Amino acid sequence: TSNWCVVSVLAQIGSASRINVALSGTAIQSSTGYGGLAERSIDGNNDPQWEHNSCSCTGRQAKPWWRLELPGVYRVSEIEVTNRNSNGWWLNNVEILIGDSLSNNGNDNPRCAIINDDPGCLTQTVKCWGMEGRFINFYRSSDATGYVQFCEVKVYGAASRINVALSGTAIQSSTYNGGLAERSIDGNNDPQWEHNSCSFTALQAKAWWRLELPGVYQVSEIEVTNMNMGRNRINNVEILIGDSLSNNGNDNPRCAIINDDPGCLTQTVKCWGMEGRFINFYRSSDEIQYLQLCEVKVYGVNGLDDNLVVHQKSNVRPH
Repeated sequence: TSNWCVVSVLAQIGSASRINVALSGTAIQSSTGYGGLAERSIDGNNDPQWEHNSCSCTGRQAKPWWRLELPGVYRVSEIEVTNRNSNGWWLNNVEILIGDSLSNNGNDNPRCAIINDDPGCLTQTVKCWGMEGRFINFYRSSDATGYVQFCEVKVYGAASRINVALSGTAIQSSTYNGGLAERSIDGNNDPQWEHNSCSFTALQAKAWWRLELPGVYQVSEIEVTNMNMGRNRINNVEILIGDSLSNNGNDNPRCAIINDDPGCLTQTVKCWGMEGRFINFYRSSDEIQYLQLCEVKVYGVNGLDDNLVVHQKSNVRPH
């Protein structure tokens, strides 16, 4: 079993003093035991006593986990973990994972460290050396049943790239089999269609998918995750950026033409500061074909609002 008390994530933004980013995040866990809600571990309270209601606790299970989602991507330099003041050994052999993937509930992300109870100190510091990610997991990978239970974790680092796409809205020319446009900006890189995180147009000529940002942005790069089946459907798709909605946005300037990369489901396209409010993925060919995407991440300027609602305009292709 494992045991701690609150997770506070602090990060440096520019030259500003350190800020507890966890207070702006959200926490969930694999299950809840004894009323120990996941959000207790981001309440800013270091109290290590369970009776004071500031600790989260999973139910007793195999492979329990707790996950913090930050408001953006951060470079994490170190994490301070405060253990509970009883049953300290419950902290032993818990992995700290950092990354952008939600595969296996985030438990497939790279490992920063494996932590263990320090009998001489309730709070210990783990170095993560600038690992980047939006998600921070505490995970016990053992098949033995036990708990994950916390009181405080402070994460120090710096704001990294912000995925502007999370602040936008997505529509597409048509929708096939429930593959809604918004799935490709849900923050989930999962490339499996069955997991309901990929967008999919109907079979048609000149298929397109469009992201509308909340303002005009200078776009430095775009990350595109393809589906792990029918991968050729992304071939010869143009990425367009601009402010015009002429031809549904498909007359805007081109950043790149993408094709499936057999060696990598996720590829990065440089757009070198191209400006625009609209980002289109467009197959200009008259060939009848689908357009599928599992995730689109857009990196550009700061000053973003990650709380806008994403919705599908229509599942009927405009004429």
